[in-house]
Amino acid sequence: MSAPAVTPRVRWAAVGTVLTLAAVAAYMSYGHLRAVAESHGEDAAALFPISVDGLIVAASLVLLVQRRSGQPGGALPWAGLLLGIAATIAGNIASAEPNTVARLVAAWPPCAFALAYEFLLSLLRPPAPATVAEAVVPDPVAVPAPVTAVRPPVAAPAPAAELPNPAGDHRPVGDPAGDPLPAAPVPDTDLAARIGALVREAETAGQPLPGRRRLAEALGVTQHAIRTASNGAAPEENPR
Repeated sequence: MSAPAVTPRVRWAAVGTVLTLAAVAAYMSYGHLRAVAESHGEDAAALFPISVDGLIVAASLVLLVQRRSGQPGGALPWAGLLLGIAATIAGNIASAEPNTVARLVAAWPPCAFALAYEFLLSLLRPPAPATVAEAVVPDPVAVPAPVTAVRPPVAAPAPAAELPNPAGDHRPVGDPAGDPLPAAPVPDTDLAARIGALVREAETAGQPLPGRRRLAEALGVTQHAIRTASNGAAPEENPR
């Protein structure tokens, strides 16, 4: 679970509180250091406190810049920071009465100023990158399965009905495969009976059997019809 975000109002309240504390502590430390400088005959006694507490400010700013640049602070800025803190504490103690309580009271403003200024810089420093263990892992989001269009089932074509044709060919009706076979000629039963009657009359009368041409002339049909009706039994022409 991620930590709640800091609102701008909360951040500015923290900055304002830290600045107020630093300003009060700096004012008290400035008075103590100036009194010490004046008691020892320092001509620029008004600037002496700035040189001491200003060293703390300068060293802290250098460390902040180095951190934001991704570089180590280095020994020199740290040495300047520690030296400035030690000098301001010693100067404030020197301005107090020679007793323990007075010296503790005099040492408090420089300590409060140094800590308040570090608090202020911590508010301005960028957050440290989160480690792998501290990284916030978002909750997995359920991904809906992709919806694929389902094609309706296609019914298989029904087999073509096999209908017998007059020629006896049982090829399925409407079958596109293959070429259709030519239908066999269908004998005309009535014509065949008439041909048989003429042939029997000729046999009974002892006459030569009539050929296809004579049968065609007698029956008024073509020779092809005579051949089809008689299934080739009638001769083409019999000699008289």
